[in-house]
Amino acid sequence: MASPTPPSDTVWREIQLRYKLAPPSFKNLLAIHSTPSRQDVLRQACYCTEFATFPFSPADKPFFREVNDHCPIPYRIPQPLEHSWQKVFLLVQIDLARCGWPNKLSAVARKELHSERGRIYKVLDQVLRCLVDILGQKLDGSGVVTALDVLRSVTAGAWEGNGMDLLQIEGIGPAKAQKLNQAGIKTIQHLSKLEFYHIERLLSRNPPFGQQLHRKVSGFPRLVLTVRSVEDHPYNTGIHSTQPGSSQQPMLRILLWYENEELPIWDKKSPWTTLTINGEDGRLLWFWRGSIKRLTGRKDMVVRLPARCHETVHVIFACETIVGTVQRATVEL
Repeated sequence: MASPTPPSDTVWREIQLRYKLAPPSFKNLLAIHSTPSRQDVLRQACYCTEFATFPFSPADKPFFREVNDHCPIPYRIPQPLEHSWQKVFLLVQIDLARCGWPNKLSAVARKELHSERGRIYKVLDQVLRCLVDILGQKLDGSGVVTALDVLRSVTAGAWEGNGMDLLQIEGIGPAKAQKLNQAGIKTIQHLSKLEFYHIERLLSRNPPFGQQLHRKVSGFPRLVLTVRSVEDHPYNTGIHSTQPGSSQQPMLRILLWYENEELPIWDKKSPWTTLTINGEDGRLLWFWRGSIKRLTGRKDMVVRLPARCHETVHVIFACETIVGTVQRATVEL
């Protein structure tokens, strides 16, 4: 199979302008190596010069030393804490750990950090989305999946796959989540299928708590993905191809929908979803992004892929900003 043509300078310029990042920041993101880990993605994002306006202050430095040395975060910093990127890197991790901030800040310093926090996350969202586009242009499918994982986790406020899905529900903190976990309820999808009186019994709460919580979780997207290889298709309409005139390329038929009785609404918004298809070696074969509104009545796609016959491909479908929604499928072409 021929190597893909590297993106032109015009393509890179368009991406940089789309996300309004400074040239040094964009150059930094372009330098990320292939198939990055979660740590690589988060660290590379934090290196951007837009975060230089959030330096350590004498008041918050002891707080971040405590976070780095003693809090249950996955990625510690072995060097002395001196640079703005380190502050952002640690702040995101302590937030995603969901263990609360250490009591190392004065009331004034805590208020100031909360003020900075909102601006930090706004910039980080832009940076991570830009990184997804960069990795996509490089056809680094494994990198795209990881960058989307980090974006989803940062936006949701909980690491994907760490069993903290329930903490996305307003009113459910670590203590309530632990009670539910002990009862075998570890996902929002599972919780949404419980009767309201079971919820009240498990959490030792009185009515109408169960009904109120049930209404909240009813809007959690319950995504469905089905994929199968097809040898041919009786019509051309709806067939997507990554390369023009590639009629001999293998095809997949993909069905996307949600199980919810009504259009899922989460955090008062209709979520967006992403679909990635990667080859055996992690290269990106196909990417799609669309509002969950487009899945009403099921979305049916037939996709031609620049892949080998009998190659095994990996399909991942998820909400862009909600953890616990990932659906996966593996199919041989």
